[in-house]
Amino acid sequence: MPDSGDLLGGADAELALLALLAIVDRGCELQPRAEAVLRACATIAHPGPEVAREGGYVAGEYHRLHGWAADADRVGPADALYRHVALLMLQHCMLVHHAVRLAFPKTAHRPARCPIAPELGDPARRLRDSRDELARRVDDA
Repeated sequence: MPDSGDLLGGADAELALLALLAIVDRGCELQPRAEAVLRACATIAHPGPEVAREGGYVAGEYHRLHGWAADADRVGPADALYRHVALLMLQHCMLVHHAVRLAFPKTAHRPARCPIAPELGDPARRLRDSRDELARRVDDA
């Protein structure tokens, strides 16, 4: 039985890489918005509802991208990069989601200083590195 990498022909494999590259590009485009939400949640004593709305939108976009990347993993060749991208999208989603949850607690009490990092940090760098790796693979295909 052929492995999943053999199930896709050269053109189909290239299309799968291009699709994943588009997903990663969108994830990288969202990073400044995600970090703006993280900064607002971490530094503003009482962030306004616009921060919650933006955070919900950004987290939702990352969740959607995670789903697409996970689906691409099922369609494309068996490659750790597909799973890695899907996990990074989920990690971005959860960072923003939890920052908003901490900044907007259901109770009236909000700690003076929330334990929220004001940036995406290493996951952001790894997503950009994955984007560069995908671009190289598309160029080589």
